[in-house]
Amino acid sequence: MMNKMISLIKTDLNITFGLSALKYKLKDKRDRWRFIILIFALMSLIPTYVVMIGGLLKLYDAYKTIGQQSIFLLNGFIFSQLLIFLFGIIFVMAKYYFSNDLNVLVPLPIKPGDIIGAKFITSMVSEYLTSLPIILPFIFIFGIKGQLGVSYWLYSLILIAFLPVIPLALSSIIVMIFMKYTNIKGKKDLLRIVGYIVLLVVLLGFQFKIQSITQKSLTEGGDFFLKMVQDSNLLVRKLGLSFPPSMWGALALSNYFNITGFLNLILFAGVSIGIFLLMIFLGERIFFDGLIGNLEVSVSKGNRGKKIELDKYNKLKSPFIAIGLKEIKMLVRTPVYLFNSIVGVIIVPIIIVISAFMNGKESLGELSVFIGGKSYIVALFGIGLITVFGVMNCVGCTTFSREGKSFWIQRTMPIKAKDQIFGRILSSLFVQVIGIIALIGSIAFITKITLENVFWIVFLGLIGSIPMTELGMIVDIFRPLLDWDNPQKAMKENLNVLISMGIGILYVFVVGFLVYKMLMSGFNILTIYGTIGLIFIVSSYGFYIPLKNLIKKQFEILE
Repeated sequence: MMNKMISLIKTDLNITFGLSALKYKLKDKRDRWRFIILIFALMSLIPTYVVMIGGLLKLYDAYKTIGQQSIFLLNGFIFSQLLIFLFGIIFVMAKYYFSNDLNVLVPLPIKPGDIIGAKFITSMVSEYLTSLPIILPFIFIFGIKGQLGVSYWLYSLILIAFLPVIPLALSSIIVMIFMKYTNIKGKKDLLRIVGYIVLLVVLLGFQFKIQSITQKSLTEGGDFFLKMVQDSNLLVRKLGLSFPPSMWGALALSNYFNITGFLNLILFAGVSIGIFLLMIFLGERIFFDGLIGNLEVSVSKGNRGKKIELDKYNKLKSPFIAIGLKEIKMLVRTPVYLFNSIVGVIIVPIIIVISAFMNGKESLGELSVFIGGKSYIVALFGIGLITVFGVMNCVGCTTFSREGKSFWIQRTMPIKAKDQIFGRILSSLFVQVIGIIALIGSIAFITKITLENVFWIVFLGLIGSIPMTELGMIVDIFRPLLDWDNPQKAMKENLNVLISMGIGILYVFVVGFLVYKMLMSGFNILTIYGTIGLIFIVSSYGFYIPLKNLIKKQFEILE
């Protein structure tokens, strides 16, 4: 068993990170430019990272003044492990159930536990890349500021090694159970869509619950502060109950010099190993049950399915509608695509509702006073958010990348460039409508919203989504990521998403600054609405021309 798993791990790591092909890619001029762009994108984050570290130093000093430095470590562990858990759900879904190598692995005499174990280890490597930049500043600041000894750093290494295991194993267990019991013929896609949304709401509610507990703990009165002085780990024990593994990690490091620290270290490592074995145990029994349905779907979408799609193009009078419907079906029937696109447009509305619910009526009253008779602020806020959603949904900036190795089929179809553009914009607007409904619902929950405001949010929001989608399509058609082995890479591990978001946010910032100046200058609100609409329309046409030319160039019939 162990030899098979090690072999699978080596193969999966090679496929995921392209280790064997790396030396050849660096010789290619285009790949070298991609690498350089990635380096510059990462370097652009350094100023933000420096500011974050500066804030953490002040946070440590604040906790030190009340003798609760250990809560500083708890913050680091909770944040990093929660991030691993959230990203883990998406990553596990793609890695376990939608990777292209499954069609090869499943018929082989390999146990499902071996497949799960190998993919889990590979996922851990990816999660280290996500979590280490977060947890390391907390550990280093705590250790250096406290001038702690060698044992502290040894404990840190052990905890870092086990850091992703518990949240990633929990993600794996949840996904495997979810996939098994939603694999119901005829209702599978619907159940999974609803399930993802419910799961997201629960996770965000959990996060806000942590914040609520924190606020209550800090306002309990004099007795509480007296207890805090007597026990330096009181806050950690109180707040860490929301996610015990984070509490164990914080207590292990803050008490590295005594038996409490050692016991919490053993508990952290022991539970990590135990939940990993539990995941393997469950994987042996339920992994294939959730996988079979997806393999059947992928088989049905082979060459025969492509021929059916070609026939559809010939029968329909509007090719752009056919393309739009194809894109929408691809999003809905591929959970990884659906989850990534939907999250981008509903996460903010959900946060707005949960935050308002947690903060109570007082905060809602303050908001109503702030808005006062200027109800147009609500409309402008909504228009801005919907426009940002246009790039956050990742539909436009991955539309060609999602075609993968079947991109050549699109290139050989007798479809005009304008139909390609309109059809793919249609699929993005489909997701935007979901975001608009969620946003209007969340706004209506916290404050009054007029039909006039609803009209402007919907009308200008949809118009503003078009240039955002076109911007993403320009980036994606210029450098499509077609060589991927699982759908996760096409969306979240696609540099085009980062580039598009950067350009899109800059665009929204410029428009927002102009609107702000017009408000300060006393312009009539209808004039401002008209200006926003004009900017969106002109931008849409301005982006349409280069996009059309790029598609024509890319879609030339291959000789």
